[in-house]
Amino acid sequence: MLKEKERVVYNFLAGLDAIIAWFSLDAALYLYFGQYTFLSNKDSIILHLVVLGIWFALSKAFRTNEIYRSRPYSILLLNVLGATIVGIGILSLAVFVFNLHYIGVTPIIYFGGISAVILLLLKLAVFSYLKGARRKGYNYRNVLIVGDISATNFIDNVLSHKEWGYRIVGVVGNQELNDKLGDSVLTLPENSDVDKLIEEKTIDEVIYCREKARMEDIMALLTSCNELGVVFRMSSPFFNMLTNKTHLHYFDTTPVLTISNTPMDYLLLKLKAVFDFVVSFVTITILSPVFIGIALGIKMTSKGPIFFKQKRVGMRGRKFWVYKFRTMVTNAEELKATLMEQNEMDGPVFKMTRDPRITGIGNFLRKTSLDELPQFFNVLLGDMSIVGPRPPVPAEVREYERWQLRRLSMKPGITCVWQISPSRNDVTFEDWMRMDLEYIDNWSLRLDFVIILKTIRTMLRADGR
Repeated sequence: MLKEKERVVYNFLAGLDAIIAWFSLDAALYLYFGQYTFLSNKDSIILHLVVLGIWFALSKAFRTNEIYRSRPYSILLLNVLGATIVGIGILSLAVFVFNLHYIGVTPIIYFGGISAVILLLLKLAVFSYLKGARRKGYNYRNVLIVGDISATNFIDNVLSHKEWGYRIVGVVGNQELNDKLGDSVLTLPENSDVDKLIEEKTIDEVIYCREKARMEDIMALLTSCNELGVVFRMSSPFFNMLTNKTHLHYFDTTPVLTISNTPMDYLLLKLKAVFDFVVSFVTITILSPVFIGIALGIKMTSKGPIFFKQKRVGMRGRKFWVYKFRTMVTNAEELKATLMEQNEMDGPVFKMTRDPRITGIGNFLRKTSLDELPQFFNVLLGDMSIVGPRPPVPAEVREYERWQLRRLSMKPGITCVWQISPSRNDVTFEDWMRMDLEYIDNWSLRLDFVIILKTIRTMLRADGR
């Protein structure tokens, strides 16, 4: 019943997207030709019908017709842009096939821009309204979580995002998990009768979240949920491995599930490299006045070189020189030994809030992350990428635990998941390492784009140190 309702709603929303595209085409043709063209001739009718069909299909293909509860606005932006770009390409092909050459490229570009803006603004308004309603306690779904201590982060995430509209009815877990959660949610002992809970309480979804999944438990829960029409979801660390690095390999005729723990898509990695080179070249060219201004500021406010270079460890242990604008006094490394007792980071990394080695302009550069700009030259040289785990110094790598070395399996980046985290100044070293590994496990071009957008937001907030 729930899936059928969802299908009807999503088809309706896809139809609404198609109708918006229809009127956007009217607006684009009116702006270009100065008159209302629909029904004026056969070609216009054909073009409108083509747009209607294309945008209905693209809305479903790019999932712009779906209402997300727990995904960021950036995903919505990417979906709308992706659908628009592909749609313009198909529409251009349709103009060629139906010999509508007199229409030209300009009206189609107008149409793409108008439809993308209207769709995005409309969906942002709807999503904002729904998020606000959920924060006030409307449009929520009751969930029962069955988990162990590994479910702590997931539960905290759900509790901290009221706009998702998930209300945790109870958590069935072991004593360690219950002690960890305290009074934040209703905790139930591990031996609770989950079947009875599902039957007697108002529960919309059951989420199974255990590090070591027990197949008999999963099958029992799945059967119970199916019988009562309740949605069953499952979270497992194993799924991180299955995201984009799994394929079937054949030994003769025997299929074998093969999992690689690093990105293996040759074409996408090459596209990432091309994107890195082009964006770095354009950034350096456009921001050259900023480079000059920062260089003059450093030279006029403190003695020493403009740039700071340091040996770092790159992909699979390769050493290279990383370049940054100098933000510290020239004898910073010598002073570091006297400040080790004030280190606020655990692990091999050194960081302190009021580091006396940082210069006046250096403090500004760090807060805005402008000190990282020279690393675009490292990207051009091929040592770094725009997005990837931050490159560590050799001394840090020597202290890594074995599992932490996997963060060196991708090319290091100027920005990363850790740098866009709201709590980046307070994150522990181990959490930092896990964030980098999660990025590697879930890497995609879309994820890189999202991180870049959030990095710009972080720079504008100027809350780094």
